[in-house]
Amino acid sequence: MGRRAPDGPADPDEAARALGARIRALRTARGATLTEVAAEAQLSHSFLSQVERGLERLSMTSLFRVAQALGTTQQALLTEQPRERSEGGFHLFRRQDDSAVDTESGPVHVMAPPTGHFVPMIMIGPFGDEGPWWEHGEDEFVYVLDGVLVVVLDEGEHELRAGDATYYEGWVRHKWRTPEGETSRVVVVKEQRRS
Repeated sequence: MGRRAPDGPADPDEAARALGARIRALRTARGATLTEVAAEAQLSHSFLSQVERGLERLSMTSLFRVAQALGTTQQALLTEQPRERSEGGFHLFRRQDDSAVDTESGPVHVMAPPTGHFVPMIMIGPFGDEGPWWEHGEDEFVYVLDGVLVVVLDEGEHELRAGDATYYEGWVRHKWRTPEGETSRVVVVKEQRRS
């Protein structure tokens, strides 16, 4: 029988502090200064300092840039590193109403340890496609639980409704959006690449 994963942070402030501590630990382990990482992530060093202390929250876009600057992934920064990975281990994740990061309009809940082969997440919110294109090496599966999600690719747009899903391979440029004034809730399952 595997071990039970620890319960997640009890409140949003604790979740933000935990994320900030992981960012600081990885940054210092890499020998990078706050100013260097902030510049590469296109953030002010004072804002990143507040993030590391759990006083500010990152958007998914900013988290993506911080992860790239640190040579890791969003998923790895969002999840607690388990002490060990046992063969055939069992991990349990309880529903959480808190999140240390958001989609710029709603929370993101990661439901697996970063050592897994894939990372499932629930993302909630109205999504806008005015930001940067998402382009990453991991394959990604998206399933719409509620609402409407428009997936924008180089070759066109695809409207997904509750019960619809899409899968795209790594390095496929994509954006999402919801119709104006609407909210969508989606399950995203990302491949976890091994280095």
